[in-house]
Amino acid sequence: MLYLVGSGLSYEELPQGAIEICKKCDEVLLESYTSIIDPRTITALKFQIPPEKIGNIKRGGMEEHLKELINKAKSHDIAILIGGDPLIATTHKILFIEAKKQDVKIKTLHASSIIPSIIGECGLDFYRFGQCCTIPRWSEHYKPISFYETIFTNMQRKLHTILLLDIDPMTMDSMPPSQAVKILEEAEFAYKKNIISNNTMLMLFHNMGRDGAYKKFAKLSDLKLSTDLGSNILILPSNITDIEREALESIL
Repeated sequence: MLYLVGSGLSYEELPQGAIEICKKCDEVLLESYTSIIDPRTITALKFQIPPEKIGNIKRGGMEEHLKELINKAKSHDIAILIGGDPLIATTHKILFIEAKKQDVKIKTLHASSIIPSIIGECGLDFYRFGQCCTIPRWSEHYKPISFYETIFTNMQRKLHTILLLDIDPMTMDSMPPSQAVKILEEAEFAYKKNIISNNTMLMLFHNMGRDGAYKKFAKLSDLKLSTDLGSNILILPSNITDIEREALESIL
């Protein structure tokens, strides 16, 4: 049987059911490339589960070896532990669909997720959020900026945009805000739609649900100095209503 197990935002939010499922499984795979698992959660599991049963699964393991993983679940109980909620990322939905197609039993244990959490934390109306997008980490030969089109469409519709920041598979941290806003500026330079400038206001959420968490509403120029590593997410608000502004000022 295959279990997709959500670990929540932090160790404090780890469902007791998640621990019990992991204990009874033959293998527990930690999946941290779609979202970050609280290190304290991993430490706690290693105290309760034999270390030889715990492994890591990378992007290639979930996508390139999908069939192997599902075939193994036909004769073994396998838990995939995921930061946040298991079925937020498309990767996990594909795994769920393929397992069903092959008649492999699969069970999902849901948990709190960063998306609804930051919408609740920011004070903005949840029904005024448009499609979210990811700011991908750039490399020498890979510098995509198509996420800008999503932001522009949301802005035209007067909708707020959640900006997910790509995760470094080596450090398991998302990119720092300073790097994200630099890429936003590069995208603006390419598209020239006049929606990104030094005065653009952004909400930054850092390590939500964990020790040292903070949030702030600041100009893009101020975030150029923010180099903190960890779990970072940005919100780019559209036109803020009076009620939203009052809520935002009381929360942040």
